[in-house]
Parts: sequence; C-alpha cells; structure tokens
Amino acid sequence: MVPLPLAAEAPDPMEHVLPHDLFRVGPVVVTNQMFMAVVAAVLMLLIFPVLFRRARADAPRGGRNFFEAILEFLRVEVFRPALKEHTDRFVPFLWTLFFFILFCNLLGQLPIGEFITLVTGKESHWGGTATGALTTTGALAVCAFLFIHINGVVQVAQALRDGTYGRHGHHEEHTSDGARGHDAAHDLDHVRGEALAADVPADFRAIGDPTKHYADDEFAGRGGHRPAVAGAAPAAHALGAADDAGHGETDPVTAFLLAVPYYLWNFAPHPFKPGPGESAIKWIPDILMWSMLLVLELIGAMIKPFALMVRLFANMIAGHIVLAALILLIPVTKGLAAQIGVGVPVTALSLMIWMLEVFVAFLQAYIFTFLTTLFIASAVAPEH
Repeated sequence: MVPLPLAAEAPDPMEHVLPHDLFRVGPVVVTNQMFMAVVAAVLMLLIFPVLFRRARADAPRGGRNFFEAILEFLRVEVFRPALKEHTDRFVPFLWTLFFFILFCNLLGQLPIGEFITLVTGKESHWGGTATGALTTTGALAVCAFLFIHINGVVQVAQALRDGTYGRHGHHEEHTSDGARGHDAAHDLDHVRGEALAADVPADFRAIGDPTKHYADDEFAGRGGHRPAVAGAAPAAHALGAADDAGHGETDPVTAFLLAVPYYLWNFAPHPFKPGPGESAIKWIPDILMWSMLLVLELIGAMIKPFALMVRLFANMIAGHIVLAALILLIPVTKGLAAQIGVGVPVTALSLMIWMLEVFVAFLQAYIFTFLTTLFIASAVAPEH
C-alpha cells in the first residue's frame, strides 16, 4: 500500500508500478523489478533445499507441511489429470514455475520502498512486483513456449526412435503396480481425463506413481509389447499413414530429423483424411484444409504465450494502481474534516483490496501454471 507522504509526492498512480533504476552492474541497469525477481529466486534456493533436503516418513510440520500440501495438490489435482504418464517428467519445471511466480507476486505486496521512505524521509523505490513488468512475464511466457514445443518435438522423436509413433489405439489404465485395470477403467478414462480435479483413481496407489497407473500398452517403448494395429501397414513411412500405422525402431539421427515435420503434420487437424479403404483423392481437400488450419494453429501457438504474459502482468499491476488511486483521494481532499471523512472508508477499502491482492497472487500463479500444463499435455500427445 502507498503511505500518505509518498502519495502526496507522487500524484501519478502509475508511479507505484513503473520500473525504477536502482544501480548498475557493468552495462546492465538493474531496476527494482529485476532485483525483486532475483530475490524471489534466491528465496526459493534457500527455502526448498533446506525443507526438502531429505525424505521423511513422519508427517510434515511447519513450513514443510505448508509447502508440501501445495506441491502435492498441484501434482495430484492439476498436473496428473492432464499429463498422466508424463506427470513426473514435467513436475520439476511446473513446480518451479508456480513458486517463482507466487514468490514474485507476494513480494510485491510488501511495502519495502514505502517503509524505507517513512524511516529515512527520502523517496525509495526498493521493492516492487517483479511480475508487474512485461519483461518478467514475457520471459516466463517465452520459457513456457520453448518448453512446450521442444518437448513436443522430443516426444515425437522418442516415439519414432522406439517404433511406437502412430500407435495410439484404446488407452488402457493400469493400477499403480502395473497390473491391468478393471474394465470400468476404460469408460472412466473417457469421462474424466480432461484435466478435471475429480480425476481420482479407485486405486489410490496410482496417485503416487502416475507413470505406471497410466501406462499404455500401445506405448510400451523399446522392447515392450506392441500389439498389432488393425489395418496398419507395418512399413508405412509416409506422413499420411503415420496416424494409422506404427513404424519399426528408427535410428536417433533419422528420428531427430523427422521429428519436426511430424510434429507440424499433427499440429493441425486433418478433417478429410481418407480412412482405410477410402480413395486417396481425399488427400487433396485434406491437405488444402490442413494448410489453412496449420496457419491458424501456428498463430494460436504464438497467441497463447502472449496471453499468458499479458494476463499475469495486467492482474498484478491492476490492484496496485487501484490502491494508489484510492489513497491519493485523501491528500487531494480539501480540509482536515473532509480528509478524515474520506480517509476512514478509503483505509478500510484499501485493506480489503490488499487482502484480495494476496488471493490474486496465488490465483495468477495457479492460472499461469495450469494453462502451461494444458499446453504441454497437448504438445506431448501430437497424434491426438
């Protein structure tokens, strides 16, 4: 919140959210928002290695209990329903993303610069919201964009190398110990599986090991069981046949070279793709439509990180601007009695808005991470 002395000196509400130069490191000018981003990263490096330096069998307590509850909620209720067998592969990145954004958001609620101003009598800009800068949210969005699509290409390359590309028949859930699931699991998988929080298996051991629980016979990997796909041509290597037939194992270099075109081939839908026994002439309208849809999908792929960037930035500066505008109503009011009359409700309202901002800090970290999870899930399953 902006104290009265600072409000009187800075009538522009935007002054509270704009970046301010603090010092230089060589040719680099460090702003208050850049500094707070580093503080958030340092806090994470200090807190998590200390709290989780070793596994414990007893119930967690204190700070470990607080953070572990959040970590487990994200893994079980947010990541696992969307990523399934890929959950543990992406959990480190998604956990780091969530807590970095959260720490930046919460540090922005602390009136560090304002407190220094009150103590010293000199205007100070130490402190601020790192995620209130487009440079920070843009960097996060770029990291998410690269992580999503690089892993999508890697997933295709891995499937080509293992000879499992194109084998995406009926998904069969297993129990956490690798045993086949009950027949009801087939229907249940179609009911849930859309990143719903209600995605809780009957066998709760699956929560601890989603990789085994969501194991799929069609993706058994190198040396695993690969049932034949009905109507599939075993040596079909054309892109059009890739959706209906698997390949043999491919050497790593070839798999790497083919991964990007295969990823793009499945990046847009094929509405007129000929099915088994249908005329190949249908490939003409299919490729024409696919080309147009691919352009739209590529535009959408660029818009998604842009939306992540702007959403987080706008939500984190909006509350600060509203608070500054409300508090500035006090000094601009003429007369002591009028200032008291305005100041009492403004102070109460500012406190409620600040509490709302704390909630928004958690909410925006969750939304950014949740949407990134969905984008990753769609990228690592390109054939769907």
